Amino acid sequence: MGLHVDGRGASFIIRESQPDDAPALGAILSQLAQIDGFILLSPEEVAGDPVARAGDLARANIGGGRWMLYVAEQDGVVAGMVDLRAVAFRRCAHVCELGIGVIAGFRDRGIGSSLMEHAIQSAIAHGFTKIRLMVIASNTRAIAVYFRAGFVETGRFVDEVRLGRGFEDLLVMERSLP
Repeated sequence: MGLHVDGRGASFIIRESQPDDAPALGAILSQLAQIDGFILLSPEEVAGDPVARAGDLARANIGGGRWMLYVAEQDGVVAGMVDLRAVAFRRCAHVCELGIGVIAGFRDRGIGSSLMEHAIQSAIAHGFTKIRLMVIASNTRAIAVYFRAGFVETGRFVDEVRLGRGFEDLLVMERSLP
């Protein structure tokens, strides 16, 4: 956790999510899902029962490092989120999957990069040796952030994602951890 400063000199914190963050996290996912190519979830998949979402969030950060969910908060606003989920198979228990998102108005300030670094340090602290993520190939801004954070492309699913403009590739990116 801790205090950070964004690219505009404003401070923000990164902290574990709480069930009370459910509406803000739902709003982040909803905003990102509206933009073809940002995340895999569709707007219909994001819409749902906020009570159920709060219940899901209550299970984050209590499973001994199996699911960690952090938020960036600036001036009382949840500006972004990052989650790490351990791969469910025992033989892959050293691997976690990462998802990240920052809402409009808070992008291009370094908040996403700070969330990414926080997630990497958390994964190391919980004993993971690899982080994996998937990203739609046209999401070049996100891909640039992932490359800067040390991720490399390790695979590609061709025409995997159906978007309004047709099909797009889905990239698999990974980073080994010390």
